[in-house]
Amino acid sequence: MADHDMSRSEARQRLSWGVGIAIGMGVGVAMASAFDNMVLGIGIGVAIGVVFAIALGAAGRRVPPGRDGVADDGSDVDDRDLGDDGDLDDDGQSSDR
Repeated sequence: MADHDMSRSEARQRLSWGVGIAIGMGVGVAMASAFDNMVLGIGIGVAIGVVFAIALGAAGRRVPPGRDGVADDGSDVDDRDLGDDGDLDDDGQSSDR
């Protein structure tokens, strides 16, 4: 039987889009009422909703810690000795040995 539970990242993504849509709808209705222009209010609301959804989704991500407990920048090539030509073989070792 397949596992149908949501992962943490999927739940966080759904939450960020839900909050973004809710904020965008509120701002859109307020702007449409203030400008007496429904199209302008909807456009501003959608734009603000998407910006909030993306911002909240990016803010909720965690970076896994590196070896020393500090977040890693993702490039492990800097930590290895590349040798003269800078190439690595399949084992991640310098190819000029």
